[in-house]
Amino acid sequence: MSSWKVELSVFRFDAQKDYNPCYEKCVIEYFDDDMLSGVLQSLPLKDFEYHRNIALKINNIAVFDDIKIIDLVKEFGQEWVLEPLSIRYAFKDLLIDREAVLGFYHRFLESGDFLSSDEKTELTKFININFISPQKNPEYYGDGFFLYIKWLLKRHPQQAKRLLESIGDVKNGVMNFVSVADFVYPKSRQIDKEIFEIQKMFTNGSRCPIKGNKWLNFTSKINEKYQFQKPIIGKPQEGIVYAIFDGYEKKINYKPLIFSVRAMFEKLGLKTLSLEFCFDGGYWGRFCDEEKFLFANAYNMALAHRYKSIFLLCDEDAYANILYAKKIIDSNSDVLEKINQKLKDYDLCYDNTVEIRYLNEMIVNDIKLKFSQQFNGFSTLMFGGSLTSQIDKICYKDFFKRMTLKRYEGSIQNESYAHLFEVSEESALLQSAEIRYGAIDLGVDFLLTLSTGQFEMFDTWSKKSSRYYKRDFDATPVLFLPELVLLAMGEKDPKKIGLHLHKNKVNFI
Repeated sequence: MSSWKVELSVFRFDAQKDYNPCYEKCVIEYFDDDMLSGVLQSLPLKDFEYHRNIALKINNIAVFDDIKIIDLVKEFGQEWVLEPLSIRYAFKDLLIDREAVLGFYHRFLESGDFLSSDEKTELTKFININFISPQKNPEYYGDGFFLYIKWLLKRHPQQAKRLLESIGDVKNGVMNFVSVADFVYPKSRQIDKEIFEIQKMFTNGSRCPIKGNKWLNFTSKINEKYQFQKPIIGKPQEGIVYAIFDGYEKKINYKPLIFSVRAMFEKLGLKTLSLEFCFDGGYWGRFCDEEKFLFANAYNMALAHRYKSIFLLCDEDAYANILYAKKIIDSNSDVLEKINQKLKDYDLCYDNTVEIRYLNEMIVNDIKLKFSQQFNGFSTLMFGGSLTSQIDKICYKDFFKRMTLKRYEGSIQNESYAHLFEVSEESALLQSAEIRYGAIDLGVDFLLTLSTGQFEMFDTWSKKSSRYYKRDFDATPVLFLPELVLLAMGEKDPKKIGLHLHKNKVNFI
């Protein structure tokens, strides 16, 4: 029977005698049927402690199941960093101090006079969930705590107001949640779905028992961004035409993305079309008023279809919104009928045969690109958006290989705090700065992003976020994928790429 090896760097710490942790290296040999529990048990480390029920992180990703090593190698490669779920609460090696974690909730538990002792003890079952999230905010209440509150809501519906108020804080409460689907293995969207439901209790007035709920004003501000107008319908163009979605919130800088897409398509001989698309709801639309969110996305799809064009989504979050909306509309005849009744006022009709394409998928898999410019000696790291976990991953390996561009990869690339900007500006900018500088410190020449929201954090707000992070400003630029493609195709004029529309000057060309 064949065997293989994995190189480990294992977190070592004893809170009773160590001031700082260290990492001890070792190599393990494994066979096809070896399990994680067996490997942990056989590690050649003196006085090594770990959670027997499996609760640890491998390369910053939480693992709670006893999984075959061969499957873990497929996911994490053959070099692992083993750490406790929380370094902040590290007690002994991979064990955390659970009593210290519970101490964070002492005030809540003491004030919960309606809770039985068993219900208070139940919180311990949710603690591990807190540490899946990549959140950098040490005062964040924790996703496990939010799920605990949801559990209590079912047992004490008469205490709903009190329970929801306990997690409604602007800076540290449930509205600061970021997706954890990509930070647990095996990947799961279940926690995301559960917490999205809690968030909707705050943003949907009919479901929130809190009088004067401050989050209803938040919902009103999101809803004010929708502007629908009856389009002036012209004659459709002949042949294949791409209608490029540009219905972003007007105050964000999406112009470099749209400019570069049009420039790239022009070079490729592909026709594009400008239409008056409406705001699609952004990140928060689906939480605040799902009916308006669905109508806005149906309006945009119907408008593109009316011109017999292919509806092209150029950033990850807008594409995720369309997929989410289309799935609901196509599967619910009542919703479809209601939407089409309203669309009559705009001389439009939603048709589920509308052709939708995602730009980055086309760039990587469909469009035959000829690169005349190579990036030998250059490196980058590519960030997704706040809804990155909602769409299928694209394999970019061969794409970057063709232009000889080194791409760093790691869990950091799936972090995004852009959507928190409307909840807590300071939190969004501070945490965005931390991941931005985390990439810069790797030595990259530029950053890449698939999201207009992330671009805002890394370009428009980069100086202010640096001040929050208390670090001297570094002007390392961020590019969209079509801008990189234009550079690889040999274009050197910044004004023909859209680089002149960036706030931070792009100097590496």
